[in-house]
Amino acid sequence: MTTPKSLATIASAASVVVLGIKLAAWWWTKSDAVLSDALESIVNVAASLMTLWAVRMSAIPADEDHPYGHGRVEFISAAIEGGMLVAAGAFVLMHAIRSMLERQEAISNTGWGIALMLGSGLINLALAWLLIRAGRRSQSSALAADGMHLLSDSITTAAVIGSLIAVRLLEVWWIDPAVAICLAIILIVMGGRIAVRSVDLLIDRQDERDIAALREVLTAHLPTGSATPTICSFHKVRCRHDGRDHWIDMHIRLPRGMSVEESHDIASCIEARALNALGGVGDATAHCEPCREVDCACTRRSSSS
Repeated sequence: MTTPKSLATIASAASVVVLGIKLAAWWWTKSDAVLSDALESIVNVAASLMTLWAVRMSAIPADEDHPYGHGRVEFISAAIEGGMLVAAGAFVLMHAIRSMLERQEAISNTGWGIALMLGSGLINLALAWLLIRAGRRSQSSALAADGMHLLSDSITTAAVIGSLIAVRLLEVWWIDPAVAICLAIILIVMGGRIAVRSVDLLIDRQDERDIAALREVLTAHLPTGSATPTICSFHKVRCRHDGRDHWIDMHIRLPRGMSVEESHDIASCIEARALNALGGVGDATAHCEPCREVDCACTRRSSSS
């Protein structure tokens, strides 16, 4: 199985190759749309190198100074990558608008440009599929963000190829900067979404799917549920995750008078099942509290046994 480290390395190497192809296409055509795509590839190269660093850092085990591990570095990498996309889009937008106002001649060597851009697009499309698939499987934010970045690059490359074909057939000069403006807007929107999601994860925004899964596990252990051991109630269910690692804490209420040993055994069972519900990697902590109801169903069941 290909590891996240090796995939990040492949992505870095492929980004350099794609950048070279696009720069060659721009040299042949002097197209604004091709230039915008090449500038995005410069961001791709920087982002791929950053992803490689982030994946290697996140794989370092937890230590005394970092008891929760190093997984959050992936969120930082993804946030910076999103910001770089926004910056590239803004630059392309300004350049394309200036070209729209000043340029009035058609681009040249469109045949070479189409062939080179087609090759770069196919490389990026294949690599994006690999990275997104691996990122979802390993829950690596950095790999997934880099894959989405390359997917957006493939889409913009397809638009650039379309503009080159249109210019070649119609010989209308303004198609080229017009397409570049559209691509710039796409870059800004996609980069903004990546950055916002990464910041949300950095500030511990709750994942509603994770919380729903944890509540389902805990509800099954209530007196009305079917799972054992039984707890009286639960509250303060919280969770955050760094890549595949989940950090869970929750409060469970148990019958008054229950021994410390019994409470510990129940808490350990609940912790294990909660963690398994989210993939089984990380740590879960259940804080035990005495039940506030003197005669709850759980207490009666405990007394009868």
